[in-house]
Amino acid sequence: MPAVIERHEDRLFNTLDDLDVPRGYKAEILGDGGIVMSPSPSGLHQHNIWELDESLRSALPPRIRTEDHLEIRMPHLGRSVIPDLFAAPIEVLATTEHHIPPDDVLLVAEVVSPGSQERDRDVKLGIYPAAAIPLYLLIDPIRATATLYATPRNGEYLESETVTFGKPLKLPEPFGIDLDTGRFREY
Repeated sequence: MPAVIERHEDRLFNTLDDLDVPRGYKAEILGDGGIVMSPSPSGLHQHNIWELDESLRSALPPRIRTEDHLEIRMPHLGRSVIPDLFAAPIEVLATTEHHIPPDDVLLVAEVVSPGSQERDRDVKLGIYPAAAIPLYLLIDPIRATATLYATPRNGEYLESETVTFGKPLKLPEPFGIDLDTGRFREY
């Protein structure tokens, strides 16, 4: 009987599944063949996520909900992320698994923190369009800006709009709102 050879990506996902992640940490596969663990965010970081969640909830279409704990797993890319917040259909989120595929994710959002600047601004800006996630919202309290990336094609977003905190940022359908960025607090 031939030996079964496990691919590196499969071993990595199996390791991720078996990890005993300490309370207050999250583990992601962002590239370079390794797992990245991030500590609990600050209160201001969580405040900005809460403000974003409150803003999005009022604009969610029926049967769509926000989520901040599930992993988005992309075996075809060898990546796994836990965004600060994302929106997807309830049917996809109501799973017995701790992860979902990126196929039905409508929007991912990250709030930059001092320790996540490179990951959120650069690394995830490559991961999310490669996974064909339609919208990536980057809230950057360090720079006091909010950027919406849209129209993923060939591993990159073709469109982006950046505003400074205090100016509205238009989120297209299915959200169809002007996001009040004045709600976010700078670090």
